[in-house]
Amino acid sequence: MNITSNDIYKLIHQGENSSVELKKCSDKLPQSVWETYSAFANTRGGIILLGITEHKKQPIESRFEITGVSDPDKIETDFFNILNNRQKVSRNILFDSDFRPIEVEGKTVIYISVPEADYHKKPIFINDNIVDGSYRRSHDGDRRLDREDLAMMLRDSTDDIDSQILEHYGLDDIDEETLQGYRQVFNTANPGHAYKNLNDKEFLYRMGGYDYDRHKGIEGLTLAGLMMFGKGTPIEKCFPLFRMDYLDLLGVTSGGDLKWNDRLTYDGRWENNIYNFVTMTMRKLLFTLPSEGRIIGKVRRDGGPLYDGIREAIINSVTYSDFQTEGVLRIDRRDNEIILRNPGLLRISAERIYNGDFTHARNRNIQKMFRMIGYGDNIGSGFQKILSAWNTLGFIRPELKELSDVKEVWLTLPLIQTCRKGGGICGEISTVNSTINSTINSTINSTINSTINFLNGTFGNIELSDTQVILLRNMIENPIITIAELSTLTGLDRNAVNYQLKKLRTIINIKRAGSNKKGQWIISLKEQI
Repeated sequence: MNITSNDIYKLIHQGENSSVELKKCSDKLPQSVWETYSAFANTRGGIILLGITEHKKQPIESRFEITGVSDPDKIETDFFNILNNRQKVSRNILFDSDFRPIEVEGKTVIYISVPEADYHKKPIFINDNIVDGSYRRSHDGDRRLDREDLAMMLRDSTDDIDSQILEHYGLDDIDEETLQGYRQVFNTANPGHAYKNLNDKEFLYRMGGYDYDRHKGIEGLTLAGLMMFGKGTPIEKCFPLFRMDYLDLLGVTSGGDLKWNDRLTYDGRWENNIYNFVTMTMRKLLFTLPSEGRIIGKVRRDGGPLYDGIREAIINSVTYSDFQTEGVLRIDRRDNEIILRNPGLLRISAERIYNGDFTHARNRNIQKMFRMIGYGDNIGSGFQKILSAWNTLGFIRPELKELSDVKEVWLTLPLIQTCRKGGGICGEISTVNSTINSTINSTINSTINSTINFLNGTFGNIELSDTQVILLRNMIENPIITIAELSTLTGLDRNAVNYQLKKLRTIINIKRAGSNKKGQWIISLKEQI
């Protein structure tokens, strides 16, 4: 790339910011240049201009003056001598072409382009001191990394974060119901797989949920195993700063009495592990989606670009979460959008992600576990699948942004369609399907919600499982649905579906009128005792 004097003028005119630093330099290299080098390398890269004097009391349009570098050859020699001295700078990530003398107004300005370092190589630090010599860029200044930032960056430098063995955490910390539920779905998705007949410990080992360190003589659950299948209390003990939260905010207005319609949070009613959170959230979201992603003909479907895109987004949020920092894995269902936020920062810039670059997930074993049951992939292309789904649906492009101050990543999925001709906004998808959804929801709510409190999963004094709730909802919403289709929907085999229906018949009148293939469900209430 050819850098001209006009390019220099533009940079000076915009002043210092998150990606531009202007420094006075005559015949001696300023020491602060290394703090900026570290900061840019550890953040999103940036440009350093040497030979610019700042007059701080002047207005922005006249604050910076081109004073030039008197001995550019000496400055270049000194710069690269220090850059390649490991006692001064931890790593040289520049090419020769990143250092350029530029003639401007008869003076020499040195243009230094500092790229963002690969996350495997971070942090870039100075003075042989990783604690006090690591910086990041914030607005127009260089800030020393605090202990938490440094710890996050060091964790991100490896690709096997969730492979960490958690000493003193073993099979007793696994929620048996969660693991068996997953294994049932696994067996359905992978018929005849070699892992089917393994005991739980061996199964977890093969999936990356349990491991041995023969050198240290330790074994136990990995971070992935505990987070995915663990009991809520051990997870909270091990990761006290991490939380999960789903909020249904449809129709909720600020300042109103209603805070939310539905919430999935740490309330003691479910084992707070990742697998439960994802599957329960997907079920809840499914019933809020427009008809395109819910019903095709008269048969309930979980597929289609809308459902697949949302599921991909949820798996991405989970697999890129930093469980060891303070934060919340949160999903908000709003009127016109779904917002997903996760603790941790992007490993590469949002711009690169939009352009098709990808990184390995922080939690590769958890990613693998979901991939093995058909959720997501392990090649880092999940975001492109989301973009493709939203483009297919004609929706406004999803927005991915990094909030470095609070150490969170937000992904907003608009449920608003754009006009195919001329751009602009055509209207929210819920409006397109308002008649269908209104009819469906009124039927569901009048039949089910009058008898079953779905928000707390109870009927009288009898607790209903999530599986029972979703079976009931599907039979009422789609009375012709078959046992086979219910089996596919829930991941249970037919015997298990029939077993759950048998349990439901103790509190609700459930009959099948007609044949298994062409009949329909008739559901009515029994008197509450």
